[in-house]
Amino acid sequence: MADKEVKKEIVKKDVKLVKKKRSYLVTMQMIAGLLLVLLVLVGILKLILYIGGISRTKLSDEGLTHADRYKECVVVHGIDVSEHQNEIKWKKVKSSGADFVFIRAGYRSVETGELKEDASFRSNMKKANKAGIMCGAYFFSQALNEAEAVEEAEYLLKLVKRYDIEMPLVIDYELYDGGRLQQKVAAGEMPASSMYHDVVLAFCRRVEKAGYESAVYANYDMLTNYMDSSLLDDEAVIWAAQYGGACDVKGDYLYWQCAENASVGGIEGSVDHDVWYIEPGRVYSTFAKGKKDPTSIGDCRIDFKESSCKLRYHRAKPEVTVTCGDKKLRSGKDYILSLVKNTESGTGYAVVRGVGKYKDWIAVPFTIE
Repeated sequence: MADKEVKKEIVKKDVKLVKKKRSYLVTMQMIAGLLLVLLVLVGILKLILYIGGISRTKLSDEGLTHADRYKECVVVHGIDVSEHQNEIKWKKVKSSGADFVFIRAGYRSVETGELKEDASFRSNMKKANKAGIMCGAYFFSQALNEAEAVEEAEYLLKLVKRYDIEMPLVIDYELYDGGRLQQKVAAGEMPASSMYHDVVLAFCRRVEKAGYESAVYANYDMLTNYMDSSLLDDEAVIWAAQYGGACDVKGDYLYWQCAENASVGGIEGSVDHDVWYIEPGRVYSTFAKGKKDPTSIGDCRIDFKESSCKLRYHRAKPEVTVTCGDKKLRSGKDYILSLVKNTESGTGYAVVRGVGKYKDWIAVPFTIE
């Protein structure tokens, strides 16, 4: 009898063990099935995001005639925006071929002279940074003298300090019909071009003292009839505005606002279209704030890891190594890396900008497979 009881207990244990194993296998199969479903869903989500981030509308050179002096330059496309563009889908903007953006940070009231922040500045800057678009900022000025221009520059510097700024900080200097600046000009109180130059250069000097690049935005009329662009370009970077397919400004300009009615994916309605002229391999001068004898980034070696220069999710993000002598530089500490023309196969450009103990910037080409 004892043997029979022992056998029964053994059989019961075996049955429980078999059931336990079956339950374990069923559980593992369910988990594997859920993981498979999850992977499929993640793949679908990535596909949706990939397709959703692609714009069929592209910025291009169509209808534009570039001045002969820029024939050796790469033409990089961008836009400028303000609160008037409402909600912007920045990934689509990037895939539209916009590699840079100037975002309005604030403005001086044309009536009261009060300084105000653009309602969409913080949102636009944060999201454009995240989308991998090179960002600059501009301030709509109505400065009547150098002191007011410096005040505007300091206001702008406070607004941008928490964001990644790879492009210039710009004074947008233009006559607004009936505005305080236009009234002063109409009254004959600003008769000489040097007076306009003094205002914009005061802004630029304050921005540069803070370690940023600066620029002056003005339209053809302002650069021709109120300023002398062929003199101003010796002291400031010019962002010229003229529509109609060509720019006739005599002075050298690095940026050209070529249209005000461009269509770009991710933005409802029209937007300003800008181009940026870059000469590959040329070392462009910048500043190294508070550093004595900074090293030019043009004296450094820039290398690409070939296997990284492939399109993934409609962008190429190459791995870049920057070395000076035997020292490997640190991204974010010694230099800032930005990428332009990197959304399609062909030639892209890495814009390497020195910071900290390094100065200047240079655009280096790489091949996108």
